Amino acid sequence: MGEPDETGRETVESRVERVRRLLRSLDRRTVSRLFDAVAPDPRDGGARPAHVGAALLDVLNGRRRAHARRLWTQWVEPAMLRDTVTLARPHPVPGCIHFVDVAGWWTALSRRMAPLVAEIQDITTARAQRMPLDTVLASPDAARWTADLRRCSLAELDALRDSPLARCAVLAEVNAERQRLAAGIDLRLLGDSDLMAFHAMLESPPGLSA
Repeated sequence: MGEPDETGRETVESRVERVRRLLRSLDRRTVSRLFDAVAPDPRDGGARPAHVGAALLDVLNGRRRAHARRLWTQWVEPAMLRDTVTLARPHPVPGCIHFVDVAGWWTALSRRMAPLVAEIQDITTARAQRMPLDTVLASPDAARWTADLRRCSLAELDALRDSPLARCAVLAEVNAERQRLAAGIDLRLLGDSDLMAFHAMLESPPGLSA
């Protein structure tokens, strides 16, 4: 039972929390079907039970918050490595990129296209309050945002070609984030050749069409 209020009755908040606990014991497919089942009915004024809808979305969306980054990462996801062995290699694996390196590139590039990142983040966050995040990220708008993020990233990387100082600054940010995430691992520092390789990967994304 939930916590009672001053009258001894169970509060709405405690009942909703009990519903959340129940929903977390179910698989995502079942929770998604439940969300669809309680979709707003025009005959009822287009309203969904607020507490039920919120509990379902809370379970479906979880703690995922970095929506713009998630969309951007889709371009290199098929070639991404996550093991620690390849991370410590003195040379990169041809045609692949480690998720720690991806995080470094995102950190540096997202700062340079902050308005676009903020706009996408705000819109996806707002929409995820009304529908499952997976639905938002699979929408035509999300596909357009993903393409915009790729295009802006390539423009930022192109701008570095004729500016050694700017290129050094970006690489320093990338390497700082990599070392933060991989503390204790002897990482090789990324350089100009890695920047060119990442640019080429974004130009011809593995497993995805432009």
